[in-house]
Amino acid sequence: MSPHFNPTVPGQRIQILDTLRGFAIFGILMVNMLWMSAPVGISLTDYSLWNSPTDRTVEFLISFLFEGKFYVLFSMLFGYGFWLFLQKTNNGASPVKVYAWRLILLILFGAAHIVLLWPGDILFIYGFLGLFLLLFRNKSNRGLFKWALALLIIPLVLLTGLALLFHLGMSNPHAAEAIESAMEDQNAVFVALIENALKIYPTGTFSEIVSIRLEEYTTLLTGAIIMFYPNVLAMFLLGFYAGKKQLLKEVTTHLPFFRKMAVWGLSTGLLAGLAYAYFKMETDLGTPTFESVLAMALNAFGGPLLSLGYVSTILLLIHTERMKRCAKWLASVGRMALSNYLMHSIIAALLFHSYGFALYGKVSIWQGALLSLAIFAIQIPLSIAWLNYFRFGPFEWLWRSLTYLKWQPFVNPNQLTDQRT
Repeated sequence: MSPHFNPTVPGQRIQILDTLRGFAIFGILMVNMLWMSAPVGISLTDYSLWNSPTDRTVEFLISFLFEGKFYVLFSMLFGYGFWLFLQKTNNGASPVKVYAWRLILLILFGAAHIVLLWPGDILFIYGFLGLFLLLFRNKSNRGLFKWALALLIIPLVLLTGLALLFHLGMSNPHAAEAIESAMEDQNAVFVALIENALKIYPTGTFSEIVSIRLEEYTTLLTGAIIMFYPNVLAMFLLGFYAGKKQLLKEVTTHLPFFRKMAVWGLSTGLLAGLAYAYFKMETDLGTPTFESVLAMALNAFGGPLLSLGYVSTILLLIHTERMKRCAKWLASVGRMALSNYLMHSIIAALLFHSYGFALYGKVSIWQGALLSLAIFAIQIPLSIAWLNYFRFGPFEWLWRSLTYLKWQPFVNPNQLTDQRT
């Protein structure tokens, strides 16, 4: 690592990036809460803990308005941040090695998060795929867009082929019997994992909880590699593309683009999200049928469109006084995005695990949604208060210090001045 390469100081930050990060953190929490408070394996079967009309309605709204929209936004912002990082060349030093080391540290953060807190971690994936992102740093804008589109399409092509094989297999009586038997066996494995999780998380020892957490993570890994990983990398590339275009640095210059995206993103994204939520509620997405492929396609393309619609709407409204105030609140959360993201898992562990309040599997979907709103409402003033005293969130400070192999200034300069007077 070059001693001539310096981190960005708070005054050099682009506030809209932090505002959007704060907005993304809220949506991610809303989606994640269900899988923090209950077994992640429920999403792989028709096993259900909550079937009340209220829970079904809230689940539908989360699928419609949140699922597949906010990790997409956070991933695009990650790609945008990558472009900003590449611009930070001091005294001729290249930022690539520093960024690669930064990603390795993120992988380690993610691994610790998986083992100690939650199997739905995204940090490990970001660090791992971020290393691949380095390979695209010299790609043209057109090349970035083509690769992003290919990464969205290829998983859907694979799933379509799998659905076709499944359809052909089920049309043959002998093959259908074997397929159904295999699916029953697989479903039994998932159900056993769910029931084991419902038992261990609220009553087990810490080592038992770590064991079941790792089992859940490995169970999710295959599906994530096929569908989730390519989508995340595609969003990285789109965010990198947006960075090269400086869309968020020169917002007023690109207002016509954002007006179009507000209209088209919201209209098409909402329709796609509505259709996706319907298919998710009415069909088994774990079975490779053409309906499940259609649902995945609606989310793969509709999610980014709606996410861009959200972003464009915020950018168009941000100049009003009320939105300026909200933007500053969200920016405080976004400046501490890593700390606030990890805080979600820490709070969830204390609420739901045996060494806390042991509420695992006892919080319904609508209660989890209200809990998410409450947690985020608390994080806003806490983030504002924290940043009045400190330059960074605690985990941001640690990440920066390890990145540059030097303890970074932690206390806000204003506080140091106040203490001296």
